[in-house]
Amino acid sequence: MESDLDDELRFHLEKQTEANLAAGMPPAAARLAALKEFGNPRLQQEECRDAWGTRMIDNVFDDVRYALRGRRRDPVLAVAATATLALCIGANTVVFSLVNSILLRPLPYPGADRIVWLSEHIGRDSMEVTPGADYYSASDQGRLFEAVAAYDTYTENWNGVEKPEQLDAAQVTPSFFRVMGTRPLMGRYLAAGEEGQKAPDVVVVSYAFWRTRLGADPNVVGSTLTLDRLPNTIIGVMPQGYDFPRATQIWRPMPMDESSERPRSGMRPMRIVRMAARVKPGVGERELESEMVRLTGAIRAEYPKDFETTGFIKGMSITAVPLQKRLVGDLRQALLVLTGAVALVLLIACVNLANLLLARASARHRELAVRLALGSERGRVIRQFLTESLLLALPGGLAGAGLAALTVWLFNVAKPAILVRYPVVSMDLRTLLFTFGLTLATGLIFGMAPALSAARVDIQEALKSGGHGQSSGPRAARLRQGLVVVELGVSLVLLIGAGLLARSFLKLAHTDLGFEPARLLTLRVNLVGPRYAKAEGQVQFYDNVLERVKQSPMVKAASVTTDLPLSGERPFSGGGFQVEGRPRMPLGQMPLANSTVVGRDFFRTLGIAVESGRTFDSRDTSQSPNAVVVNRAFVRKHFPGEDPLGRKLLFGRNASFASGIVGIVGSIRGSALGAEPDPVMYFCECQGGNRFLTRMGLVVRTSGEPRAAIRDVEAQVYAEDRNQPVFDVKTMEERLEDATASQRFQLMLIGAFAGLALLLAAAGVYGVMSYLVTRRTRELGIRIALGARPEDVMRHVLGENLTLVLVAVVMGLGGAWALTRYLKTMLYGVTTLDAPTLAVAPAILAATVILASLGPARRAARVDPMTALREE
Repeated sequence: MESDLDDELRFHLEKQTEANLAAGMPPAAARLAALKEFGNPRLQQEECRDAWGTRMIDNVFDDVRYALRGRRRDPVLAVAATATLALCIGANTVVFSLVNSILLRPLPYPGADRIVWLSEHIGRDSMEVTPGADYYSASDQGRLFEAVAAYDTYTENWNGVEKPEQLDAAQVTPSFFRVMGTRPLMGRYLAAGEEGQKAPDVVVVSYAFWRTRLGADPNVVGSTLTLDRLPNTIIGVMPQGYDFPRATQIWRPMPMDESSERPRSGMRPMRIVRMAARVKPGVGERELESEMVRLTGAIRAEYPKDFETTGFIKGMSITAVPLQKRLVGDLRQALLVLTGAVALVLLIACVNLANLLLARASARHRELAVRLALGSERGRVIRQFLTESLLLALPGGLAGAGLAALTVWLFNVAKPAILVRYPVVSMDLRTLLFTFGLTLATGLIFGMAPALSAARVDIQEALKSGGHGQSSGPRAARLRQGLVVVELGVSLVLLIGAGLLARSFLKLAHTDLGFEPARLLTLRVNLVGPRYAKAEGQVQFYDNVLERVKQSPMVKAASVTTDLPLSGERPFSGGGFQVEGRPRMPLGQMPLANSTVVGRDFFRTLGIAVESGRTFDSRDTSQSPNAVVVNRAFVRKHFPGEDPLGRKLLFGRNASFASGIVGIVGSIRGSALGAEPDPVMYFCECQGGNRFLTRMGLVVRTSGEPRAAIRDVEAQVYAEDRNQPVFDVKTMEERLEDATASQRFQLMLIGAFAGLALLLAAAGVYGVMSYLVTRRTRELGIRIALGARPEDVMRHVLGENLTLVLVAVVMGLGGAWALTRYLKTMLYGVTTLDAPTLAVAPAILAATVILASLGPARRAARVDPMTALREE
């Protein structure tokens, strides 16, 4: 019976709903009105619930339709918002892609979060020196490690091809691939026991080398690869993308064994390696730190004689750092600074759009008042404005994602030098989700202030004024001016940051190198073969090559060196030395200096100043007393207030090798352009006796463009020995560009962000000033009617803006002080309180604001008082 009653009520309910719809009522309202007239409480409850859902859906669609009509009515605002957000969201997406690819995305090794870098730090300066003996100690005594590996990077000559090539290689222990957790694509990797001096001549090759150099031969396993003129059997091919530790092409057995690295004498041989370990599952950071303290004590106890005689016992420690953190290095801070900078740019864009929407909302006060007077809820007004802002943001987000994809593609094609050693930058699902979330957040942020302002409309005042010709009230004006101050202040922060980086880059680029880089050609040669087993053969090779090269008409001077300036490689540390006549010191307390082997004409070729004494000449031979030339930094550190000429330096544990100081030269910038010159001892290759002569660099001073001499210089090397490849061929100016690549990349991005911020701020000032002048037409007309001159009106308008600039400068300087603390490590030669930057940046901001205000100020000065008052 109840069911029949419900059916009858529903019939009358539908009829009444149709009648209400015919009368012009909206669907949801027609349904609710019918429910009030017909229906029992239970049906009303069910129908109200259904009607509420229908009404919500209807309202959402109504809001969207209304917002789309608004976009068609104001296409200029829609295009401006889309373009602004495309640039800002695109920039944020690009930076996030860098952060995601380098900092957030795990390394491409299984369980990469459990791989750590192990190293030993010794001496007063906590120098990182990891003896090979530590590998065996950590393997035996490391309780929290699944496996420990030792490895080292070097280069190999690939012979047996038309033109010999230099390959990036790594010597590894058999445990290396177990630590990295990567299985070979084909074949196998090193087996237990395949290490030491008697290890078999086997090699594992990278996927890229197999594809590009070996023709992707499916039967490559078991074939022969001639390296350093010796046959090696290929036992495996690694999977695509695996090239650890550094763009490695081949991996070979480590030529060390436990018996040689852990002698019974208790003194560790100083064979330096690098170490990595795989931590057991579930081991936390604190546990690992405690393990490193315990392992440090165990190694000290294992080699008491070593630490007692060297004096390292007080400073030695073993540390473990996550491998990804170690590989990223200083780039982490640079990326975080870029993230902050690009976020500030997006904040400026949000403020700009919020100001534009506030102005648009002010023009709609009468419309909003009518809607509220007819019963519309203020929450509905807020939702309507937020819907409009989201519809403005979504096209900008889509365009920004497309712009970011193009930029990331260009990054990977051009591959800036700072990104060469990092993974390929890509946009994955995480990046797309970030972009979508950022777009929604941006729409809500710049739409919130206009929405709240619209919801607070005074109905009576808006209807009374008619919404025409009046300003929207002092509170709205203060809000818009406050937003202008915010975007100007944030722009100043970015300007100061970009200014500091620009000043730093200019100082770095114009640093006194200590030599003349123009018209210098550099290259490397790595000697292999029985002919070069002794120093005499090495010296003969370089002497013959230099003699040939000097015959070229383009060559003015040429020499050799073990450490090419600005090569990016750390110079060889000659270890400790004693000074004859001074008290003997323990090994760990000896003075240290870098050691470089050079040719007789090295200082003349580079143009290094000779300050006193002499450089190497024909008097220095393998039979003459050993001579050494030191630089000014060496004298300043080790002979302050003394004349070192004629003094003897003693080397070796027993001071068995002596060299007399014959000259002092100026200090040059070595591997790190931004660092102070290191103390350096120069030895002459003409005196031989140094095994490091197998790998030397040639420096050639040319009379013209240095790259034009490359083919001729290479031909002279091949004429002496066809099997020795020439590699790393660059001009010194190219090396200088590489040395400043990191700073140039940072400056380029932050400078672009600062320029974009300044442009947005100028657009914001122009838009707000144009709106305010339009809304104040009557006021300005009265001023002119009462005798104000046009220049007075312009001065008044510009003065208001300069007041905003002063407030923004105070706020911006405070923000810059907070930001620039994170720039300290990225600066060279300037401080975070650099006076020229702090003076020029506000001046640029003020000039930009004045230029942006001139147009509205001129329009204000040209207001016709009669026309303005008649319109009112």
